[in-house]
Amino acid sequence: MARTQSKCGARTKHGGCCQRLAMVGASRCNLHRGDWATYTIERERERERERERARTKVRRKRPKR
Repeated sequence: MARTQSKCGARTKHGGCCQRLAMVGASRCNLHRGDWATYTIERERERERERERARTKVRRKRPKR
């Protein structure tokens, strides 16, 4: 059976590449994942969209002078 899941590839403390398998849908393993990982970026974008929706709902029109 061929391996379809990619390796992590993050740099280790000793300068080599991590040999662990990357998490499904991400480019890094669970030890090297961070805020920049693909799945985390998508989650953060969705949070930003929700914040923007909430902001536009709260905005009120300014009274004319």
